[in-house]
Amino acid sequence: MGKNICSICNNKIGLLDNKYKIANEEVICLNCLNKAGGLNQVSSVKKMNSKDIEKQIQVLADKEEKRKEKVKNFEITKQIGQYIYIDENKQQWVLPKGVFTKKIDNSTVYDYSDIVDFELLEDGNSISKGGLGRAVAGGLLFGGVGAIVGGVTGGKKAKQTCTNLKIKITLNDLRNPVIYIPFISSEVKKDSFVYTSSYSSAQEIMSMLQIMCETQKIKSIQETQEMNNKVETISVADEIKKFKDLLDMGAITQEEFEYKKKELLNL
Repeated sequence: MGKNICSICNNKIGLLDNKYKIANEEVICLNCLNKAGGLNQVSSVKKMNSKDIEKQIQVLADKEEKRKEKVKNFEITKQIGQYIYIDENKQQWVLPKGVFTKKIDNSTVYDYSDIVDFELLEDGNSISKGGLGRAVAGGLLFGGVGAIVGGVTGGKKAKQTCTNLKIKITLNDLRNPVIYIPFISSEVKKDSFVYTSSYSSAQEIMSMLQIMCETQKIKSIQETQEMNNKVETISVADEIKKFKDLLDMGAITQEEFEYKKKELLNL
């Protein structure tokens, strides 16, 4: 393959076009790099050969199709402003994108199970935290989808202004492990409508995220119990079959078989 020919699409790379050297002295064009993950993946892509990159492009293309399908089937049953939309039936959620009117077309639909933990950050300080397997810390959750009160004060005199308020969500996703829900990005007074309304929305979202985690926790416990019950049922059936085989062989009597059967079935 020539040094100015993309080893993925076989198109010629112009002298002024960007090209990226990969393994085996091959090069790829910017378009193929974007399909393989974009500039943020350039360091890992450079270590791959053309076949590895083609596989990665296909994996990402399949992932994109699945994302579009999830977006298509997503039904909003609850939303908090235009910050977060929730499909309670499918146990999914999404952070809509857009400047004025936010849509989910280009967003990622996450499952409840994707949440590892989350925290409310104000000017870089953690106000409260929550997540799978733990209650919200640094505040109190009340009234169902209520408010989180209290928070970390540290005994210091409270600031009268806020410059940055956001929720940080840690995900079970190696490629994109952290996402943020921003509320305030410039200085506002804490007695202003902007701050109080933003803080109220943040509190409600924190509550909803904790409910999602608790829902997922209950679901996991139920699935584990169902699996254990199936294993136990299979084990009992196997034991009964063993004694039935012994009965057929004449190794035990019918009375002995009936006794063991009732014992195994807890009758």
